[in-house]
Order: sequence, then C-alpha cells, then structure tokens
Amino acid sequence: MVAIHDAIIAPAMCDVVDSATGAILLSDQSALTGLVAVRVLPQRRWVFRAQWSGKAVFAKVFLGAQAEKYASRDAQGVRWLTQAGLATPALLWQGHSVDQRASILIYAAIAPADNADVLYQTLPAEQGLLLLKQLVQTLAAQHAAGLVQTDLHLKNFLLSDNKVWSLDGDGIQKHTLNQRQAYRQLAELISKVQVLDQHAWVAPLLAAYDQARGWQATLLSSKLLTLAKQMKAQEVERYVTRKIFRTCSDVAWQQTSQSAQAVSTAGGLHATDLPALEVAMHVGKVLKPGNTCTVVHTHLQDQAVVIKRYNIKDWLHGLSRAWRPSRAAASWRNAHRLQYYGILTPQPLLMYEQRYCGMRGRAYFVSAYSPWPDALTFFQRSTDCDMRERVIRQLVTLCYQWYLLKVSHGDLKASNLKVTDQGEIVVIDLDSMQQHRRTQMALRAHVKDIRRLLQNWKQDTSLYNALLKSFSLIYQDHTPLRLAGISL
Repeated sequence: MVAIHDAIIAPAMCDVVDSATGAILLSDQSALTGLVAVRVLPQRRWVFRAQWSGKAVFAKVFLGAQAEKYASRDAQGVRWLTQAGLATPALLWQGHSVDQRASILIYAAIAPADNADVLYQTLPAEQGLLLLKQLVQTLAAQHAAGLVQTDLHLKNFLLSDNKVWSLDGDGIQKHTLNQRQAYRQLAELISKVQVLDQHAWVAPLLAAYDQARGWQATLLSSKLLTLAKQMKAQEVERYVTRKIFRTCSDVAWQQTSQSAQAVSTAGGLHATDLPALEVAMHVGKVLKPGNTCTVVHTHLQDQAVVIKRYNIKDWLHGLSRAWRPSRAAASWRNAHRLQYYGILTPQPLLMYEQRYCGMRGRAYFVSAYSPWPDALTFFQRSTDCDMRERVIRQLVTLCYQWYLLKVSHGDLKASNLKVTDQGEIVVIDLDSMQQHRRTQMALRAHVKDIRRLLQNWKQDTSLYNALLKSFSLIYQDHTPLRLAGISL
C-alpha cells in the first residue's frame, strides 16, 4: 500500500463515507470527520488522517469479505508491539461502520512526527546513517521480542523526539527468527535505501544490529550487501513490470478494444484520447522530428508536457511492433524505475497505445516538461567553477549508481542529460534503458555508456580531463574504467 495523490483519489470514493457529510459514521454513533486519504488499496483498505472525539487520529478502514480478518490481525500486531515495550501508536477504538460494511481501527496520531522515508530523503549522509542505525536497533528489538515485521518499509516507522515508532500492526507476526532469517530481514531494511548508501553504510549497520542483539560478527558485510541489492532489484522489477500497468494507487489504467493507457495519479492529468494527443502535438513545438519517433513540447490539459510519439514507418515495421511491448511502455517503465531508485527524471504522466484486436500501433509517452538546459549547453554557458565541478561530480556519480544497479542508458548523448539550477542531473530519453541480470552484459553496456558520455566533450580537453579525474575518484571499482580506455 502506497501514498496517494489526494486530488485524484478523494475520500468520497470510499464506500462507507457518507455522501452528505463527508464523514464515516461509526457503530457507537461517533464519527470520523475531516477525512484526508493517506493510503489506499481499492476495495480493500483505506487509511485516513481524521478527527474523532476531538482528537487527531489515523483511521484504517477495511472493506470486503476479509475485512474483519485483516482488522483483527492489525490490532493484534499492535498489541504484540505494545506488550514488547516497543513504541507504536495507541489503538483508541476498534469496531465497525454504522452500516457494518467496514471494520475500522482508530489510532492516536503521533505529533510532531516525521515519516522515516521522508526523513531519509532529506537528511545529509551522516544524519541519514544515524537514522538508519536507529531503525536497525528497532528492528533488532522486534526480533529479540520474537516479532517480525513482514512489510518492511521505511514508511512503516515514525520519528518523534528522536524516538522510533513502529507502524502497521497488520505486518507484525509472532515468530522467533534464526540468525540467517534475522540477517535476511536486516538486508531487506538496507535494501530500502539508495544504492550508494547501501555500499557506504552496510558495514556500520551490520555492526549496529550485531551489537543490539549481543551477537559476535559472523556475516560478511559484502554478503549482506549482495542480498540487499538482489532484494531491491526484485522489488523494482515487480513494480515496473506489474504494478504500473494496472490500476493501483500510483496509476489509473484504462483499456478498450482500440487503446490502452496508463495515467499517473500524481501527475495532474486524466485519461485522454488519440485526437487530443494529436491536436496537442500539432500545436506544440517540435523538439525532434523523425521517422521512428516525434518529440514535441506542448500543453495537454493545460499542463506543460513533452509528448514522444513512436511512429509506425510502414506495414512491415507495424507488423514487427504489433506483438511486442511498445517503446512508449518501455519509457513508462524506465521512468518509474529511475524514480524508484531515487534518480531524477521528468515525471511520467501518461502512456497511450493504439490497439487493433490486441495488436499495438502508434504509441505515446507523455512526461512533464523540463525547462533546464542539456549538459552540453550548460558547460558551454556556465562560468561558475564550483557549479561546473558539482555537475561533473553529479554526472559521474549518476554513472556509478547505474554501474552498481546494472542499469545502462543506451544513448548517453549530452542532450539526454538536463542540468537543473541546483546542478542536479535529470535523465531523459529512456526507451533504450535496461536493467541487466547478468554482470558481464551489464559491464559491457556500462562501458559503452561511459565512452558515449565522454565522447560529448572529446574536443574540450579541460572538461574531458576533469571528467576522467572524477571517474577515477568516484568509482571504487575501476574495472569498467579500464575497459573504457580510461588511464588511471
């Protein structure tokens, strides 16, 4: 269950919200008011921020045939945490909606508090490590108490007054883990941070866990790191191959005999049709004409966007593309992949495919417009030495992240790398991007990416040498650099 965009999935869409008052009436005649949807699993579970009996609360609303089962399991998990002396929001009320259609749990709101996931995204590295050590210590305390958090995400922890609160009783099970199982859970927690932090923090986090359990160090941090990276790759692959091609909290999916489209719930667009896309392209500014694809900066539903249309050149080309996933679908998938890994790319807004009896025709990928210059233009214009150095570091760090993730871009022209005002890199043109399973294939593709990146500035000796120096400093593993012909 993931956070939602309130403007897209409104509380009124929940079956037990009273249409007249916008409240949920409870079986004891009290009511949940001021509802703000926080998370949702359609037709199964809603989490609301709300007011109840004059208190700020969070309410979990369970729907469907197994509502009672899931509500009872959530409440039981909270009781186990409380009995173990672990901080968790107090369960204030357990019961049903007035019409008996939903099982409802009401929890005290912890305030002021910060979600651990949000905190991690904003903290500098040193404080981020301290945060993760606190979470590891909490995980160790759960394990020592014979409890297992089966849905292990950073968002299931709150920080308030430097105290960690465990959330989501539904994911708590009573089970004593052996050492191998406990380390596997630790790897799962470590997998939730970005890959550069995984590499930098795995040893101190393993030491913190061992210390909290009173264990002698028996596991190599390299093995724990490998397991964490495998878990992350599997999690991302499930997300980008299954979840974003169906209706979920992040995506609205719509399919007919003539089209299929996915719309981001957080992007501000709603479902469209082929004429609207073509009109938007016709009135927009062409960024890239071509036989295979056309790229246009335009407005769609009053929003500045970039539309990339993947053309069908002739009947033979159309036949070859008819049964394969479209390149628009590849861009949609890879944009979400980068976002999942915390790598900047324009917000994916919409993916549209023409369909004929199940066969694919032209396809469209719509993303938010990025107004920043590309990397080539940035270096031609910028005279700020500090900013230039920052952008060089950011470029090379991005490449190193991809190396660790076994991701290749496939076309690292400078025009596919935008530079923000803060010197951050935004990646575009994602239809050739791949995440490789085999190390050797990933290495070969990465070497090509490095060579293509350097080729952009082959004629600028100073910048080229600065990039080479940055590669040698940032890459801990120099294997791809040697293969790319970089002298160290």
